[in-house]
Amino acid sequence: MISKELKDIIELVGGRYIVVEDGRPKYIIMGFEEYKEAFFGKKQLQALTEEELIDRINADISLWREGQSKDEDIALDEIDDLKNIEYV
Repeated sequence: MISKELKDIIELVGGRYIVVEDGRPKYIIMGFEEYKEAFFGKKQLQALTEEELIDRINADISLWREGQSKDEDIALDEIDDLKNIEYV
């Protein structure tokens, strides 16, 4: 059983923790749902044809670009808000 303290630390570092032995990564601790997604996602990718894989990669790139654009818009709005602050 993993202690609550260790679970909190794992969540703090992004939900994954790498255990190192003799200066080399030995184990990865992660949530079971994330593991299932990674494992079954890999199996699904292996079953794709080359054309389906390229389509999937292009769709992922499009989603990433959309996210980048939204993040950039939020950052620009925050910068504009800071410009309107009157300092005394």
